[in-house]
Amino acid sequence: MKLYTHIDRIKAELISRNMTPPIDPIALSEIDSMHYLGNDAVQAAVDVMKFDPSCHVLDVGSGFGGPARILATLSKCHVTALELQQDIHELGEDLTKRCNLDDLVQHVNGDILDNDTVERLGYGFDGIVSFLVFLHIPSKKPLLDVCAKVLKPNGSVFIEDFYCIAPFTELETKSLSRDVFCSDLPSKQEYIQQLELSGFCNINFVELTTEWTQYVTNRLEQFIENKERYTAVHGENAYSGLLEFYTVVATLFNGGNLGGVRIIAQTK
Repeated sequence: MKLYTHIDRIKAELISRNMTPPIDPIALSEIDSMHYLGNDAVQAAVDVMKFDPSCHVLDVGSGFGGPARILATLSKCHVTALELQQDIHELGEDLTKRCNLDDLVQHVNGDILDNDTVERLGYGFDGIVSFLVFLHIPSKKPLLDVCAKVLKPNGSVFIEDFYCIAPFTELETKSLSRDVFCSDLPSKQEYIQQLELSGFCNINFVELTTEWTQYVTNRLEQFIENKERYTAVHGENAYSGLLEFYTVVATLFNGGNLGGVRIIAQTK
C-alpha cells in the first residue's frame, strides 16, 4: 500500500525539521501517525478507556508507533506496540528510543493472528487500541477472538475502522482491494454481531463517517498545496505515491458507501 512505502520519509522529515533526541512525541506525531484526526483520536481513547499508569495496553498494528507514544505520554500507561511489517516496526522502535519512551513503550514485530506472536505478547491486557488496521484483515471473527483472549475480564477495546454503509460499486470494490488492501468490510450489524460472538458486550458503535470524509478531503487538498515543499524533501516518486493513495481514499469516502467508525466494547 502506498502509505506504507517510502518509509524513509519519516527520517527525512526529522532532518528537515531539525528534530534531534530527545524528541517531543507530540511534535513527532505530526509526521509519524497514519490514522485520522491526529492526537484527538488518541486522547479520546485515553478518556474513554480511562487509561492511567497502572494500565497495560496493546496497540494492534502500531505502525511507526505514533499512537503508542502519545498514549504513553498522555496517560503514562505501558503500551505494547505490535506491528506486522518489519521495517516499520524497526523504525517505530528507533523513534521510541529517540523520544526516551522505551521504558513505557515496548515494540513487538509479529502477527496478531499467529499463535507464537500471541504467546510472546502474553495475556491480561487492560485494553486494546487499534487505529485503521482491522480493515486490512478480512475475517473479523478470528481477530476479535484473539483480542478477547488476551484481555483481562472486563477489558476493553477501542477500534477505529472502516465499515460498509451500502454495497460498493465494482470500481470501489477493486479500489479497496488494490489500493487500500481492504476486502469484505462488514456492515454495522455484521460488525456488532461478530463482536458479540467473540464475547464482547456494552458495544458502542460511534459513527465517524462525516468527520473522516472531511478529514481525508482536506488532507488531499493540503497535500496538493504543499507539493513543492514535499517533493523538495522527499522526491517526486514519494509525492506521487502518496498523492495517488490520498486521492483514492478521498474518492471512496465521498462516494457514500464507505463508512468510518469508532468501536468501544468490553469483554464479559
